[in-house]
Amino acid sequence: MAKPKQTKKAAAWSLVVMGAGFAASLPFQGGVVGKLLVGSFEAGLVGGLADWFAVTALFRHPLGIPIPHTALLPKNRDKLTEGLVSAVENNLLNKDSITEKITGFKAAEIVLDTMTRELHNDGVKSMIDTLCKRILAGLPLEQIAPLVAGEIKSQAGAFDLGPILERASIQMSERGYDAKALDYGLKQAEEWLVKPETIMFLGESGLKAISGIQMNGLMQFAMNAFMGYLNEERMGSILQGYLFDRVEDMKREGSALRYKVLDLMRTQVVRLAMSESMQDGVNGWKNNMLDGWNAEETVLNKLVELRDKALTAMEDGQYVDTYALPAIERVLSDLRSDEALLVGLNAKIVEGVTTLLEKNHSKIGNLVRENVDKMDNASLISLIEDKVGQDLQWIRINGAVTGFVIGIALTALRMVLE
Repeated sequence: MAKPKQTKKAAAWSLVVMGAGFAASLPFQGGVVGKLLVGSFEAGLVGGLADWFAVTALFRHPLGIPIPHTALLPKNRDKLTEGLVSAVENNLLNKDSITEKITGFKAAEIVLDTMTRELHNDGVKSMIDTLCKRILAGLPLEQIAPLVAGEIKSQAGAFDLGPILERASIQMSERGYDAKALDYGLKQAEEWLVKPETIMFLGESGLKAISGIQMNGLMQFAMNAFMGYLNEERMGSILQGYLFDRVEDMKREGSALRYKVLDLMRTQVVRLAMSESMQDGVNGWKNNMLDGWNAEETVLNKLVELRDKALTAMEDGQYVDTYALPAIERVLSDLRSDEALLVGLNAKIVEGVTTLLEKNHSKIGNLVRENVDKMDNASLISLIEDKVGQDLQWIRINGAVTGFVIGIALTALRMVLE
């Protein structure tokens, strides 16, 4: 397609050709051909000049002469601006047409499809990396910590340790912890029994216990005789041997004594765990511990530690491909498959755009008016000539050519009539 400047040159050359042809054919107007040429070039020259005048009069005064009804655009600039604003507001971009177009516009699907398609773009991945790091680094941990600490204390305070005690007592038996505890106690008892000082301790304790027994008559005489025979070492050895035999017996699997002791231990542990006073005591101990615990500081320190570790792990950006993108893709896929959600999102988008359009439609015309008012007459005329000047110059060319053809026809008609 020809450029406006080239078309303007072509229009100017059409006038030159018509004027030169008219001047060159004047000496030959005595003949038939000469008359036809003079008439055709004359009509073409007149048509070209008339169209040149008409086209020029739209933008400026022809030859700078202030002829009435010329320079139409500068004189009617306000009307042109208002007409342009009206056309944009009421025809090209009226509210009804925009609303009608966006009603069927599936914006949510387009946004989700675009995000899915561009998700693995290096630029997008870099944006995700930067965004994730800034969000993590900017978390208000000082405000989050009291909330987390309060929730931990609340949940821990409401938690009843009673069922745990009962379950633990049962687990002790099921997993053999009571037998292990008995074996540990027997081992400690055995180690204590073989110590030299244990004999003296047992002897003293035994003699003291026996001397405190009060009997009558012959029984008291026999007791005194027995006490005269015993001393602390002998009594300690007797008791040591007896206790040592009992310990060895209880260490043996299948021992009746061992079974009785374990059964007693299990019964007492279960009874103790199910005791209301025991459960209340454990829960009270727990609550006292919670009351004295500075949970906010502990939670804040732990959150800061976790954040710093996470930021360190995120430095190389590999988490974007490994974790972030798959998670985002799953979310986008879920959203894309939820028809009800998409319909709702599209409805909200249409509603939002329509509301925005209702409130700001007049700004479209104001924007057109402001942009037109920013230009002076010369800039406005240059803009219009640049956009429609090519077609206007073709009017001049067509005028010259059409005048030439009509000139031939009129001259021929006049010659026939003469």
